Amino acid sequence: MCSFALPLGYAPRRPFCCCGMLATERMMLPLLVWFFLSLLCPAIPAHAFSTSPSSSSTRPTLALLTFDLDDTLFPCGPVVAEANEAMVASIVSHGYPSVTNADVLAATRSIRNELRQTATPITYTNLRIAAIRSQLDRSLALHDPEVGSEAGLHESVSQKIFDIWLQARHGAAERRLYPDAIAMLQQVRADHPYAIIAAVTNGRGDPLDMRDTLRPYFDFTVSGEDDGVFPNRKPHPGIFEATLSKFESLAGYDARRECWVHVGDDLANDVGASAACGAKAIWYKMEEDDDEDATPFYSTASAEEIERRKSMAREAEEMVTERISTLAELPGAIEKILA
Repeated sequence: MCSFALPLGYAPRRPFCCCGMLATERMMLPLLVWFFLSLLCPAIPAHAFSTSPSSSSTRPTLALLTFDLDDTLFPCGPVVAEANEAMVASIVSHGYPSVTNADVLAATRSIRNELRQTATPITYTNLRIAAIRSQLDRSLALHDPEVGSEAGLHESVSQKIFDIWLQARHGAAERRLYPDAIAMLQQVRADHPYAIIAAVTNGRGDPLDMRDTLRPYFDFTVSGEDDGVFPNRKPHPGIFEATLSKFESLAGYDARRECWVHVGDDLANDVGASAACGAKAIWYKMEEDDDEDATPFYSTASAEEIERRKSMAREAEEMVTERISTLAELPGAIEKILA
């Protein structure tokens, strides 16, 4: 269990593929090799080909490598901005030209503030859909003369608009991957071929939906919106416990018996929260990123939540195992941890 006291607020989504093989297939391959070789030479022990931890090894192996997504593998601000443009274009195409992104953002904050009064949790997905729906309803209520014939608004319209937003978000993330992201993942795979690589995110970003870039390198994703996780998203330990549970279901052992490394840009959400659950936390902080206290334009967090996060970030600095300023430095940082 995690020991770091954090405020309260898995289910796989698709096959876990990596480099053309299922994670379980990659782990079974050495045992299959042993089986056939043992027919020729029975003296070969099974553990010589085992991917599970070996007590005879003095150096730990990288069992699990987890990544945050936003501002770790790609810049969140520009990606969300592109997705918002696609969302507004979709709203207009459905016959609501008076609805703007600023309207949706204001509605998002208003809805979240209302729910905060009763401590009612809501997923980011449902929050955005509700905000879109509220603005389409508002447009109809104002009898906008430019509203088209689609006056009988159905729930599915808001869902369709959200789906377009999510698709645009994934597309923008692929186009805006940080330099060296792919080369870094290729190097990690070459250095640690039996490691399982996963994403741990509070939202709906998913490398497995980024087919042209990240998908070949990731085995699974755990989202703060998954059944069995929500509402325990980062920095709550529940999301990391779900990640460890998923790893164990694939590998058959606790990743912390060997080495689990988590990489992220957020001191509170990534460094402090993962380290409290047993990870070696690598803080990814770009040199040009000096304004750590700046609140993103898309944030709906309250002033109290922002201040609490700043306090947690200061505490988490003591939990940093390694710090990198480019993704190209990650393979070397992992080697230092394993040494």
